[in-house]
Amino acid sequence: MGTIPIRRGTIQDAERISAFVIALAEQFIVSEFTPEGREHFLKDHAPGQVQRRLEGDFRFYLAESESQVAGVAAVRSNTHLYYLFVGVPFQGMGLARSLWEHAKEEALALGNPGTFTVNASNYAVPAYEKLGFRRTQHTREMNGVLFNSMQFVRVG
Repeated sequence: MGTIPIRRGTIQDAERISAFVIALAEQFIVSEFTPEGREHFLKDHAPGQVQRRLEGDFRFYLAESESQVAGVAAVRSNTHLYYLFVGVPFQGMGLARSLWEHAKEEALALGNPGTFTVNASNYAVPAYEKLGFRRTQHTREMNGVLFNSMQFVRVG
């Protein structure tokens, strides 16, 4: 596989991003949530919510392979990694790292001093640790959704 191009997401990508994130969340994340948490999470990632984020204080990054979404990352307020999802056929190829590096470098160029946060699912904690994030608290629950607060601090 060659390098998968990464581009900035636009309003026109909202439905594709939503479908991609929801499919992966249903496969890997929401099964451990309460029924209310599952409903809350899935509603919060519906196309309209994604569109509002695209219009707001978020930057989205899409990796696409042959017009198929391979991965998506999003940064809120230039400091919080909100999304980092990679499609199953593209997992284990370094795409998550590429998306993270792309998002991180742009945030740094826009003034982030080198500290980022993420709320990781239990499933994603090992992947975030490989990217240099460390847990800052034990697993927590809000609205039936389980998550792990993690932080990345650039060294040097």
